[in-house]
Amino acid sequence: MSIDALRLTAQTLANDPQTVGLMFFILKQQNLFVVRKVELSADAQSALTAEVKLELTEFFAVEYVLRDLTAADLRQDAIFRYNLQNNPPQLARLIDAWGAAPAISEFNHVNDQVTDLKAIVVVLGNGTEKLAVYKHHYPTNTYRRSGFSLWRAGIGQDRFEKLNQEIIRMGHTIDFLYDGADIFVTNFKVLEKFFGFKEAVKADSVVKLATLAGRNLIDEINLLEERISVQGDVTFAKKVIRAISHSRVLDTVGNDQIIQFIKQHNGLSRKIRINDTETKIILDTKVSQNFFMKLLNDDYLKSELTNFEYDADSKDLVEAT
Repeated sequence: MSIDALRLTAQTLANDPQTVGLMFFILKQQNLFVVRKVELSADAQSALTAEVKLELTEFFAVEYVLRDLTAADLRQDAIFRYNLQNNPPQLARLIDAWGAAPAISEFNHVNDQVTDLKAIVVVLGNGTEKLAVYKHHYPTNTYRRSGFSLWRAGIGQDRFEKLNQEIIRMGHTIDFLYDGADIFVTNFKVLEKFFGFKEAVKADSVVKLATLAGRNLIDEINLLEERISVQGDVTFAKKVIRAISHSRVLDTVGNDQIIQFIKQHNGLSRKIRINDTETKIILDTKVSQNFFMKLLNDDYLKSELTNFEYDADSKDLVEAT
């Protein structure tokens, strides 16, 4: 789904009086994430629906660009499509809430604990369109009945009473969106801090390198893997995923053509070495590795007007020295 289509879906649901919001809890029990339906009173469900409608309206008042999660630049006003190979278990439960609601057990205070709450999912739907909102839950948003706690007896009341029930406060942020096809990251900080994002990126990039190894184009490709697995270079791991996932160069250009392109290119021929038999590329420096990933992105163009060679991703002139 494009960013415009996502915005239109959100706006349609926010403006439709028939839209209803269903709430789900994602709990962590015995190191496993599970999803539970939450039974709400009619008033609570109406208030929940109104709240999330308002949040979507406010969120999409900003103009966003849509980028893949592994894009090299993380812009401030951007939504990221989650494009790693495997979903974290929390996001897998988000997908469950979207598609398997009838089969999901209800939250039960006998078997389930609010202290296990890790996220709140709200699925908005109007019978035609649907959108799921994921909110990371912080422990400070759960008020427990243990100990001695007070709450005000009512609006306009000065008297306080002992708190005898647990209270869960839903945050006002939107951390992820799901449209039935793609997971959209709307809060990168939450992803990075709580979802093992860096390790997921490194693991996915190593899988992508295995695909590249099958081309038999790189001499000592293990040097690239060491940069990721041993040195922990997450930025380079993102570049690997971005370069190999949808590389038109790998899909359409043979090894011999790639090698000849490097040899004849003013800038690349000085950054990337070819072995003596001219059958493999030597990537034994970080500079050469970075330039090769840009090559796989097909980022190098030559102007027909000026005959200059450019880095198409940044429009920088590729220097011959």
